[in-house]
This record gives sequence, C-alpha cells and structure tokens, in this order.
Amino acid sequence: MNEKSRRFEEFLVKEDIQCFEKREMEDEDHTIVYRTYIQTDFGDVAAFVLLDDTLYATIRFVLGPGVVTKENRQDILTFMNRENSVYKNFKYYIEDQDSTVYLDCINQSLDANFDPGLVYVLTSHIVEYIYSNIETIISVFKVERLPSPEHNHS
Repeated sequence: MNEKSRRFEEFLVKEDIQCFEKREMEDEDHTIVYRTYIQTDFGDVAAFVLLDDTLYATIRFVLGPGVVTKENRQDILTFMNRENSVYKNFKYYIEDQDSTVYLDCINQSLDANFDPGLVYVLTSHIVEYIYSNIETIISVFKVERLPSPEHNHS
C-alpha cells in the first residue's frame, strides 16, 4: 500500500467515513482507487480519489458519462471554459475516447506532507458545487437525467 493511501485510510477510520469502496490497481505506481457516488435529483455521479506513489493525489468526478455529442459539444466547451476560469481548485475536461465530461482536482504533496483531511475537504467542496450547479450542468449536457455512472467507469 502506498503512503498516501495508508494515511487516507487512517483518516477514514478516525472520522468514521464509510462511503468509499477501495480497489488496488496493481500498477507500477501502486495506485489505489477509492470510489463513491454522489446522489443528485438527476442521477448519480461517480467520484474517485486516486492515490499512488507519485506527487499527485487526484479527485475525479465523472459528471457526464457519454454525454458529449456533435450537437452539445460547443455548449459544453463554453460552459467548461467559463467554470474553469472561475474555479481554481478543479477543472473540467472532455475525454474524447468515451465522450465523457470529467471534473478533476489535483493535490500535489510529498508523502510526508500528504493531508487526507485536505483531500476530504476538497472533495466536499466539489460535492457542494455539483449540488448547487446540477440543474445548469444537466441543461448544458442537454439531457433529462445523468447517464449511469457505471457507463464505462466500473
């Protein structure tokens, strides 16, 4: 287990946080993925905390699995550019391979300085942002409900 994951798990136990499912990726960076779901009125959003031996801890939300089409791509890009210019702690992007909209927050720290509480606070702030903006997000995606978060992300 990598050091960041060890610290994160200690934090989860101490704070009695039980919403994450753990999966070890068995790669060269000893990546461990912690997955949970955010429930909204328009469907669930998959959320991941990816911790490994690198300098980075990634918080990733799969906001729009498979939602990007020729018809809505420009509206989504305009929305993402506006949001990316306003919110400094996270960034939207489109993965063209699966036409999915992601929202990432990257925390940089050496293992000795890794603060799992900060990762949890950053995650909580993004969850609050999603709840506050879900109607706009749905409108920009031009969908009535979010596709299942299991769409290519299990």
